Amino acid sequence: MKRFMMALAGAVLAMASLHVSAKAATIDIGDITNGSGATFDGSLGFAKSPTAISDDIKFTLTAPSFVTGNLVDIELSFGSFTLLDITGLTASFLGNPLALDPSGNFSIAGMLTAGDYLIHIAGTTAGFFGGAFHISVAATATPIPGALLLFMTAIGGIAGFARLRRRGSAQA
Repeated sequence: MKRFMMALAGAVLAMASLHVSAKAATIDIGDITNGSGATFDGSLGFAKSPTAISDDIKFTLTAPSFVTGNLVDIELSFGSFTLLDITGLTASFLGNPLALDPSGNFSIAGMLTAGDYLIHIAGTTAGFFGGAFHISVAATATPIPGALLLFMTAIGGIAGFARLRRRGSAQA
């Protein structure tokens, strides 16, 4: 048990030293078009609790896509002693809050055009070693479905029928 606790403490210290951010940081996770997806594990504030978190996660789309993701607080505690935690963890996109379900999943409404985008992450570290979060972002391009082709054919048929009908009434 003693070895486990020492290994756990070492892992927490290593994780806390990966990305220390007491000020705003912008993390570029690159192109996520066509389901390539991208993830970022953020570990924030080493022994600086409470510290405000204000990070921007930048991603790029090279084609119009729908974007989904997941944002979770990585909480680590033993009984009432909390090593890592973030209170009030929120995310916003283009100034609008992202609705997170109980599992941390989110979906950005509507299809986004190609370009660079930012998801803003905010909260306050509450653990002894600060806090950590994990975010994953994925995009799926929307192919033209077969139903759209069928719909366009139906519209063309209705237009053709209306044209024939007008021609017939003009000749009578």
